[in-house]
Amino acid sequence: MARRTPVWLDAQAPLAEWYSSGLGQSILDDLEGVLTRRLGDVFGYQGLQIGDPAPQRDLLAGAGLQRRLKLDAPERLFADAVAGASPRAHIAADVSSLPIASDSIKAILFFHTLDFCEHPHQALREADRVLVDDGQLLIIGFNPFSSFGLRQRLAPLGGRTPWDGHFWSRRRVADWLSVLDYRVLSSQPLFLRPPINSDRLLRRLGRLERLGPLVNTLGGLYVIQARKQTLPMTTVRRPWLAKRGGAMVGVRSAGYAATGHRPRRAGVVDLDSVRRER
Repeated sequence: MARRTPVWLDAQAPLAEWYSSGLGQSILDDLEGVLTRRLGDVFGYQGLQIGDPAPQRDLLAGAGLQRRLKLDAPERLFADAVAGASPRAHIAADVSSLPIASDSIKAILFFHTLDFCEHPHQALREADRVLVDDGQLLIIGFNPFSSFGLRQRLAPLGGRTPWDGHFWSRRRVADWLSVLDYRVLSSQPLFLRPPINSDRLLRRLGRLERLGPLVNTLGGLYVIQARKQTLPMTTVRRPWLAKRGGAMVGVRSAGYAATGHRPRRAGVVDLDSVRRER
C-alpha cells in the first residue's frame, strides 16, 4: 500500500511540535548556520518563508531583505488569536494558492513544504509565479537516502509527523527545478546524526558532523538553493542598405521575423512529465 502524503495545512501543527523537541532544536541550530552562509548574497525588498515550524527562529535573517514575511496554516494563526497571543506569521494561506502578487518576492524559503504537500508541482509553480526575475528559492527537505529515510520506511502507514511525509530526493527536486528553468546554485546535505530524541546522545554523537566532507550525502536533511532564470530579450534592428536616389532603403534580411514579443522562458514543459525517480 502506497504511503499517502499528508495535506500541507494539517501537517504544520504536528511538525512544529516535532521541531520543539531536542532533536528538532539540534537540527535548527545546524540549519541556521547553513542558511546564514547561503543567504549572504541575497538582497532585495522582501522575502517569504513558507511554513513556520520554528516560530522563534528567523531563518531568513542572513539575507539583506527589508521585509521578511512568514506564511503559515490559517488554523495556527486562529489558535494564536483565541489564545490572545501575537500571531506567529504574517500570512495565513495554503501553499498551493499564495495570496501574493506575481513578481514581488526576492527570496522564498520552503520549510519542508514539498515533504508535506499533496501537489508539490503546484507549490513550485506558485513560488515561481511570485518570485522576481533572478529571485532565489531555497528548499529544506528530508533526505530519503539517510537514517531519517530509513526511520520513515520503518514507520507504520499513517504514523506520526514527520514520518508520514513524502521525502523527495535531491535529484528529483533538481529535475523539477530544471524544468522551471532554475539554476541550482548549491545542494547541501546536513545533520549526519541519527533521528534520536536524546539531548545527551545527540551531543555525544556531534563528532559525526566532522565526517561531512566524506559522507555528506547521508545527511538527514538537505538545503537546495536555486535561482530563477529569465531569458533576456534581444533587440533585433533592421539592417539598412545603401542609399538609392538620395533615400535610405530598409531591407529585411532573410529569416528575420520582427515579432515584438518577449521571448518565452524555457520552463514550459509540464512538471508531471518529468520521469519518476527517488
